[in-house]
Amino acid sequence: MSTSLSMDLRARRTRKWLQGALLALMKEKPFDEIQITEIADRAEVSRPAFYLHFRSKEELLLSQMDGVFDEFITEVGQEIASSHLQRKQICVLLFQYWAKHADSLQMLMQANIQNVLMQRIRRYVFVVINEFRRQEQKRLLPTNSIEDLHVDFVAGGAYMLLQKWMADKMPYPAEHMGELFYELTLRCENYS
Repeated sequence: MSTSLSMDLRARRTRKWLQGALLALMKEKPFDEIQITEIADRAEVSRPAFYLHFRSKEELLLSQMDGVFDEFITEVGQEIASSHLQRKQICVLLFQYWAKHADSLQMLMQANIQNVLMQRIRRYVFVVINEFRRQEQKRLLPTNSIEDLHVDFVAGGAYMLLQKWMADKMPYPAEHMGELFYELTLRCENYS
């Protein structure tokens, strides 16, 4: 095994330990009360090792969400590229992913980092919309335009539906929520 590969495996393992430690601590007490030293101790790594991988506990927490969305984007991107996936299916798949990772997402929402979380969701909505546009042979979304505001609107709607769904303890199946999200975004497109 090459040195760079073993370093990469070690870094991924350390990041995973730190993520697990933070999520375990968040089950015991509020995010605001958790100290980086506690996270490092729980993960059985040094405090400097924590800072080799993350700048803050917020960044560590968001890395959990990034992993979920990166997995989602990879799957969706492959399906869009093969022309098998339609918009409605993407909306359903999005809520299915959120249901699968409900514990982690619930903790993210309780961490009082809504603005950062909203920006992350916006970034992923932008990526998905651009994947569709690329497959439909349309131009990619520019920044600072009316279409950019459309991304904001869709991301905001996704965030608010997710937040309400989670707060109500997911009373509807993910498929129902995905279909609802699709219908609402379709209405938005019909008015533009």
